Amino acid sequence: MTNRLCYVCEGGDCTEKGSGDVFDKLRDLIKQSDPNQERIKIRRYPCFGACDQGINVTLYPDKIFYSKVTEADLPEIAAHIEGKGEPVKRLTGKCQPDVEQIIWDMLDSPY
Repeated sequence: MTNRLCYVCEGGDCTEKGSGDVFDKLRDLIKQSDPNQERIKIRRYPCFGACDQGINVTLYPDKIFYSKVTEADLPEIAAHIEGKGEPVKRLTGKCQPDVEQIIWDMLDSPY
């Protein structure tokens, strides 16, 4: 399995919507199959800039941008991250494509 990075937004709007709990629960779900985060790293991200669409979660290098994520979505997201399921289409395509592209450009950067 490819090493993956999963970022959960912790910007002001996402935090107010509960991104801290989403981060904790998603990390706990992933730890069940990858306890030492050797294949999948769950990290916080300062802000993706898609505040109206939060809670936002991204998966890299897959370049999947999930929006309006709730705790109820986490089992499906975790299954996809672990390679046991498909991307959760109902949570994609909600933010502006240029916002997504800025995030991918930053994550692709060697700096």
